[in-house]
Amino acid sequence: MGQSWSGIKKRLEKDLLCEKLRGRVKYFITKYRKAHDEESRIAILIDEKEVIRGNVFDSYREGNPLLDTIRAEQKIPKRLWNGKETLYENENKELEKRVDEICVDKGIIDAYLFAKALDCYLHHSIKESINSKNPLVRLFAILDRRIGKKTLYKLKDEVSKQPEWLRPFYMLRLDVENINIEGQDDL
Repeated sequence: MGQSWSGIKKRLEKDLLCEKLRGRVKYFITKYRKAHDEESRIAILIDEKEVIRGNVFDSYREGNPLLDTIRAEQKIPKRLWNGKETLYENENKELEKRVDEICVDKGIIDAYLFAKALDCYLHHSIKESINSKNPLVRLFAILDRRIGKKTLYKLKDEVSKQPEWLRPFYMLRLDVENINIEGQDDL
């Protein structure tokens, strides 16, 4: 990302977060420096309550069996070093990408996926972010001050189409803007 976490956190919580949610939404990342591979833990809090949490261990516990199942179903061999090159590299990268997408849709998020989505959000337009295929990118975007009421009115019908873990963020943003998701006009 090229910027310190404290700088990114300030940007997320103060500069980019819609005014009505400032102080209510907080982002948290910690790196366990003495742990194997210096693994990290992420969390997003609303009103001091952890709504999203993730770490590599939950991701492995859920993702690895899924990876093995899909690998077996699609008969994708594991990577193999033949002394000169790694065989089946592209097939495994595609498989891992698909498993990451499935995990994010289920709300199984590790720090790597969080950082990747955050980087995408920070380096793309708000329009691209709110329309992203990645629900994590849409999470950052729905809370963004650049998403105005006109766009929010269009998005209110999209709440039910979002992954279950993402819906509270859409509903929170619509609620603070006094937009009723039942279809009643609130202006």
